Amino acid sequence: MRFRIRPLCIPLAAFIASLAEAAYVWFGFRGDDHERFYRLWYYTPAAALAGAFTAARIAEGPHGRWRWTIDTLVAALCLARPLTGQPPLSGHAWFCVHALLTCRHPLARALALIVTAITFYAKIVLWHWDPTLWPGLVAGLVSGVAWLKAKR
Repeated sequence: MRFRIRPLCIPLAAFIASLAEAAYVWFGFRGDDHERFYRLWYYTPAAALAGAFTAARIAEGPHGRWRWTIDTLVAALCLARPLTGQPPLSGHAWFCVHALLTCRHPLARALALIVTAITFYAKIVLWHWDPTLWPGLVAGLVSGVAWLKAKR
């Protein structure tokens, strides 16, 4: 079943997701100001990507059971990373590569490029070659190729 999504729904989904993340950081997060600032610049753009990606995926459908299963698995594991610290790979890198390989919407792809740049900056420059970067990139490549090869 293909849903009709109006052109502004995808940017609106990105805005709402990023606004929800920013609102959580400002009003619900109990860490110090340094941690709050980090969450704003690192997680809020990823939330915008997640919103645009989800709306674009719905608009692009139908994709078939295997593709939805892969997307759900990627989303669950990428969300588990900031919540539990597992799996030991970068959820940002994984999700960005997966989105770049599988999503056709220009806004989602642009946001994926921006979040990829933020991730590279944080993982390489700020965190001195964080060891989760490369496994995250590989996981994104594997899930993206699997998604592309899965039957509709």
